[in-house]
Amino acid sequence: MSEQTTYEFHVAAQGDVLEQYITARGRNTFIMGPIGSGKTYGSAMRVFDQMCEQAPNSFGVRKSRFVAVRNTYPDLKGTTIKDWCDLYHNEDCQLGKFNQDFPPTHYLDFDLEDGTRVKAELVFLALDRPDAVRKLRGLQVTGFWLNEVKELSKAIVDMCDGRHGRYPSAAEGGPSWHGMIGDTNAPDDDHWYYELAEESHPEGWLFLRQPGGVIEVTVGKGEHAVTKWIANPNAENLANLPDGYYINQVQGKADDWIKINLANQYGTVATGQPIYKGQWNDVLHINNNKLLPIKSHGDLLIGFDFGRTPAAIIGHLTPLGKLRVLREYVSENMGVRSFMDFLVPELKREFPAYSKADMQAFCDPSGWGKSGNDENSPIEIINMEYGITAYATTSNKPENRWEAVRFFLTKKIDNQCAFEMSADCKTLRKGFNGGYQLRRIQVAGDARYTSVADKNKYSHPHDALQYLAQGAQGEVDYERTEQLRQTSEQTAAADSLTGY
Repeated sequence: MSEQTTYEFHVAAQGDVLEQYITARGRNTFIMGPIGSGKTYGSAMRVFDQMCEQAPNSFGVRKSRFVAVRNTYPDLKGTTIKDWCDLYHNEDCQLGKFNQDFPPTHYLDFDLEDGTRVKAELVFLALDRPDAVRKLRGLQVTGFWLNEVKELSKAIVDMCDGRHGRYPSAAEGGPSWHGMIGDTNAPDDDHWYYELAEESHPEGWLFLRQPGGVIEVTVGKGEHAVTKWIANPNAENLANLPDGYYINQVQGKADDWIKINLANQYGTVATGQPIYKGQWNDVLHINNNKLLPIKSHGDLLIGFDFGRTPAAIIGHLTPLGKLRVLREYVSENMGVRSFMDFLVPELKREFPAYSKADMQAFCDPSGWGKSGNDENSPIEIINMEYGITAYATTSNKPENRWEAVRFFLTKKIDNQCAFEMSADCKTLRKGFNGGYQLRRIQVAGDARYTSVADKNKYSHPHDALQYLAQGAQGEVDYERTEQLRQTSEQTAAADSLTGY
């Protein structure tokens, strides 16, 4: 009788988000993190744990079949298979036969302390070969491990989501758990992963996000302000990394590369210079909950931008001075009345505790201008026809407006950011992440940019946000609106005397 080898695994997740990922048992769980954050090892640990957790059949055997998917075979061999074997198939640990033929498969076969036996398969598939896709369609699978998810097409992910839960068979009790897990570096914000994780939030899908390895901070004020990357003490897996692992990689790297690979922030396909570069931090400034105002904090504040693409940004100011941005409303090819006819019922539905008397609007000063075919200006229309008190801000110069937003982005209140925005504000968010930009000038030599924002789908809501920020700081021309109110009251009184 051959001597049986006993293995003990003492592997712990190096971080709270990693631990949540490894222990989650929902249908589909994904984790996004910087390079070196332990994501791949975390996925391997979770697959192994779930092999051991599969309920035994009537013979005391825990049967399961998992598939590890990567986009190319070199990546599969050099990363996915290597990391799995580092943990579960090496010279010190042999838990079963590893077949290197196509597709590479680890056949695990070992006993647990409770007397049951694990018989599991981990099939490694790279989807850069047509025969791999055909093989995937024919597999009966317990679950999928999608390694470096952002490199996979949504069609592949959808196909995987329709194949799990088919092994073991119902006659053997079926799978105790089935679904997909996946790990990835940050994709661009036009990627399907971003749409699911940040916008549509499909039921049964959990998206986790690790802290970045570095964070961006602003040093100095005004024209002397500079931004720099510093090591994030809250980064995960630091115990398994060399000293200075993240901050050393900053040297010689472009900001876009640092943002995605080290800071764990979504990238943005942009050709210009992001206006809030260095001040905006998607992790710190976004609240993934649906933000609601607190009535005791005061009025609901609205920032307006006009033109044929009017936009309104809704927020409020806390007693300590934090600007909370709650909702965005954007439009195309609408006049101010059509936009207000849409907006007013929306405000009543979203914020029923607030009457028009509890709202203040802050607008582009050019909103006092009247068109050739309308006797009232946009600001007059909001005040006189819709009953919301609307003021112009004191300036519509871009530098002044940008600085009003930067004031809140960079300010700290009780060691917390003075700017908080709901993830519901999707257009604003993508604008902050690079879509709202200075357009690059096509000249030879060093990169040069215009001094005004590029007019695109992000510029109008961002203009509205700037007027909101100016209003929240009191940069408001109150006098002209008060004159309008007095004139309106006098006209109404005179009309009542004359019978009109």
